[in-house]
Amino acid sequence: MIFPKKSNCKGIDILSKTNSLIFIFYQILIIAYTTGILWLRRNPLSLIFSAITPFSLLFVLYIISDGQYTQFAISGSLVMALVGYGLALGQDITYYKTEYKIQDMFVASPVAPLTYMTGLALSEILFGLPALLILLFLVFYIGGTLVYIPLLIFIILIVWISTSSMGFFLSSHMLYMKNATQIISFVNIFLTILPPVFYSISKLPETLQYASYLVPTTHASLMIQYAMGFDTPQNWSLLIGVSVQLVYAMAFLILAKARALWRET
Repeated sequence: MIFPKKSNCKGIDILSKTNSLIFIFYQILIIAYTTGILWLRRNPLSLIFSAITPFSLLFVLYIISDGQYTQFAISGSLVMALVGYGLALGQDITYYKTEYKIQDMFVASPVAPLTYMTGLALSEILFGLPALLILLFLVFYIGGTLVYIPLLIFIILIVWISTSSMGFFLSSHMLYMKNATQIISFVNIFLTILPPVFYSISKLPETLQYASYLVPTTHASLMIQYAMGFDTPQNWSLLIGVSVQLVYAMAFLILAKARALWRET
């Protein structure tokens, strides 16, 4: 009896999926290179302009407090920088969509919405890379140890993912650049200025303290302070901070994938 040869379909499927992932990764790099590296080669001063706001607040808070609130200045500036780079994606996408009509080209191509978002988000983080490296150096200079490098990398990635997804979702519903600028600025203030990011959570009334724990940037700031070796609230733990960040990141990714408007109707 002659038995049929085993099908090699499974191996073909794995190879096909691998090739698809490589192609998606290539698309992301091309988008990031086009909108990030090429722009920086022509306008290197963009690196300075993108760092002005977080470093300005760091300087002001450090001077006013005579260095007493250094941990809040550094953690808050790092969180503000990450939020700013993520939400800036919303402004850039709105600009590309309304002024240059670049998004129409990507809509007509095989590029998926999340691939487009990731490529542009990667270009945004390239703009802020020097500022992020300086802030990370300050974290370790003040008291952080190499043990917390994985935690800090996690914070950077998770805040970047959350705010980039939020920026992409908001931009997809914006018809005018002016509206995008106003809304992105409001969200930025809501995430970095109002909650206890630059100041101690103990300064708030007890009711507002519990409310502030609903804001993801509160946990991001506390996690950075934890990495620097400073005291954190007794009713807060690193596990709570990590869990909240993961929940928000997944929620915003799902929102961006399911509710962002990609094709105009």
